[in-house]
This record gives sequence, structure tokens and C-alpha cells, in this order.
Amino acid sequence: MQLTSTTDYAIRIISYLTEKNGSASANELSDELNIPNSYIPKIIKNLKNNHLINATEGMKGGYSLAKSSDEISLYDVISSTEVTMAINKCLETNGVCSRNCIGTCRIRKILFNLQTSFNYKLQSITFRNILNDESKQNQYLLLKIDLNTEKIEIINRNNIDYDFLDDIKIYTEFVTEFLKQCVCREDKFLVKDFLLKSINDNFDYQDIDIRFKTNNNSCMNINKHINQNIMFLTFKIANIFTTIDTRINRSSSEQNDMIENEFWNMISLLELVLAHNKLEEPQSIHNISYFTEQIYKEVQLNYPKLNISDEEIENVSKLATIHDIGKLFTPYEILNKKGKLTKDEMDIIKKHPLNGANMALKLPKCGKASKLVQYAYNICLYHHERYDGQGYPKGLIGDEIPLCAQVVGLADAYDALISERPYKRKINHGEAVRMIVNGECGSFSPKVILSFIIASMNKTWIEKVSK
Repeated sequence: MQLTSTTDYAIRIISYLTEKNGSASANELSDELNIPNSYIPKIIKNLKNNHLINATEGMKGGYSLAKSSDEISLYDVISSTEVTMAINKCLETNGVCSRNCIGTCRIRKILFNLQTSFNYKLQSITFRNILNDESKQNQYLLLKIDLNTEKIEIINRNNIDYDFLDDIKIYTEFVTEFLKQCVCREDKFLVKDFLLKSINDNFDYQDIDIRFKTNNNSCMNINKHINQNIMFLTFKIANIFTTIDTRINRSSSEQNDMIENEFWNMISLLELVLAHNKLEEPQSIHNISYFTEQIYKEVQLNYPKLNISDEEIENVSKLATIHDIGKLFTPYEILNKKGKLTKDEMDIIKKHPLNGANMALKLPKCGKASKLVQYAYNICLYHHERYDGQGYPKGLIGDEIPLCAQVVGLADAYDALISERPYKRKINHGEAVRMIVNGECGSFSPKVILSFIIASMNKTWIEKVSK
């Protein structure tokens, strides 16, 4: 994939507005960034349509960031101007093998993993990172461990090069080698206890700071998240003096902020795991968030008595991406079965909301993060409930279903219709809207249905799903 000039200019514009922390005119952007003036309107239109830039008319008008620079990633900008983010045709949303050999191709999985890592890396680098040059300092490792077999899998790593990782497949072997090569003598017993307790005891979430064997100025934070038979370990490297100073001096408010940041880090981790396990395509993860946000905004606008805040819309939209996280515990062969599911197989599928809700309860929670956990729990557990009581797993009726789950449930139903799956063909936008309005995907609240109809008529929405 080679970035176009349009993307290059778009990155320059967002970077400039981040550094300026204010607005700029088209002429200023052209002069300061050496961008041809005739290119500016087209680029601004793309960025505005993707909610990255605001435009103000008039003598004192100009362009400014539509959100904080730490909420705008390289992925957001590049995907707004490039026709595709896929590094090969077979990785497109509706991609096909150019030689019609998808059944025997040995590199698609490799390309898919590269694509996932590529997307995640771009999503993890914000323009605030770029401004502060923090992206160069990020060092992390993400591992997935099957606690039944002790099989270890590298999900992602950045600037951490442990040679032994490439040869080790069993978790206990990893622990032995990690202690030997990386951990200082004084911390070995503590770290060993922390890592191996995960296998025998049902800890949900824990973290620990350790010192390196060869560098006393750096430390590593390890956090683990366990759900049933799967454990995720994240290793992050930091300067030890900065870490100690931060822990000593942070206020209660700052502690809450750190827990909230850890919460969102876990959400990003779960999104990565969904993509890695092919439970969601990266584009689908992005779409479900967008659809949720647009429907929610219409509900807010048309039903002010519901007192929906902008913060609620933002949080629910970001959490919509993990609505199906419970499918991690659903057998792959059932999820990708091409024929009709048996009753027993369908019963297994219907367990994923409960599994997802259990995972949500194990996310970091304190202060504001407690409310975020409640949103995540409701979304995971109730997104398959239907307004007439015919959904699952609880069979809730009407507004017994939390609003966040009602909106995500409809957005999920629509996204499933317009996406190609092993067991179904892709349906066009108009047909998908008709099916939902006619109740062919279950019953939804009249308020949510009306808001969906209005949102789905938006030009940006239609352009997005027509790509």
C-alpha cells in the first residue's frame, strides 16, 4: 500500500492543527504546508465527512479539529482519504482471490495477521503522540494464552525483541525463559508467583511493576486479564523513575483517570483480539461504532426527554466494537459454518452474550470507569434482546432493554446484513434498511427505528457503505 498525495496532505493538515491548537484558513494551510490551494477543499471535505475537522464560515472562519488530538489516530486520517486500507485484494471486505485459490492459499492468513497489526499500529498512534514524539517510546508485548493447553500466541509486539519468543510455544516455558533473561534477581520470585498463579487461580485482572535484569533505570508493567480458559498478558516498558514519581504524586482524580485509560487500553486490546481471531473484520469494527454513533445522535435529537448526553453517545459508540467479544468462547467451526445451524449449535451461539457480559465485568473499574463497565456489560449482554420479548438471553420486553443495547443491537443487525459472511451473501443498503424496518431482523423500539431511518439516509452513511 502506497499513500496518495491526498493522504499526505491530510496528515499534514491534521498535524498542523494539532500543533497550532486552533483554527486555520485555507490560505494559511496552503502557504504553511506547501499544499496546492486547489487541493484543500477536497481534502477538507473528506476530513469533515469523517468528523475529524470542523469548518466555520465567515470572515473569521476557518478549519479546526473536530475532536481532541489524542482521539484522532493515523488510521482515522488515512482511512478517510484512501480508497482501501487492505494490503491485498483478498483482504477487502468483499475481497476475492485473484487466482481463485482461496481454499489452498497459504499466505492469506499471514497477510491477514500483517493487516491486523498494521491497522492496530495506525490506530494506536494519535496526533498527540506524534506531536509529543511519544510514539517512538512505546514498547509493548501482547500475548494470548490458552490455559487448558498452555499454548502461547503473540498477538502483537512493538519495539520488544526477545529472541526466545520465536521458539517458545508453551506458557510455562515462556515464564522460565522470561525470568531467566529479563527479570532482576530480587523480583524473580514475585514475578513467577504473579505469572503462574494465573493458571491455577481464577484472578480476573491484576497488574505488577517489575525491574529489568540488565537495566535498573527501566521497569516493565505487566497486566493480565483472565476469562474462563483464556488469559491475555500485556507487557509495557517505562522509565522506572517516571513510574515511581507518578504513583507517589498522583491524586485520587488522577488515579481515576489512569484506571479509565487502562479501561480503554483493554477495549483496544479486545478489539485487536477480535480481529486476530477473525471474529470481526477491522472495517466491521469501525463500522459498528459509526452506525451506533449516528443512530444515537438522532435519538438524542428527536427525543430530548431521554436526556442523552454527548458523553454517553461517545462512550457507547466506542464500546459497541466489543459487543460480540463473548464469541471468543464459541467454537470456530460453528461461527463459520456455511449451512444451517442445528438447535444444539444455536444454543451454543446464544451463550455469547453471557460470556461477553462476564468479560465486561472483569474490566478495570473505579470512578468514571465503573459507568463504562456498566455500558459494556449492558451492550454485551442485551444486544440480541428484541423489543417484543423474542430476543435472547433474557427475553426482555420494551424498555426493559437498556437504550445502549437497543441501539447497538440495531446497528449490529444492519452491519450483519450489509456484510458478507460464510453463511450468507451481502445485502445492499436499501434492502437492509427495508428488512429492518419490516421487522425481518426482529422487533426494535419505534424510537430507535425512526432514528435509524433518518441516520441511514445521510449522504455520508450511504457513501460509507457503498465503498
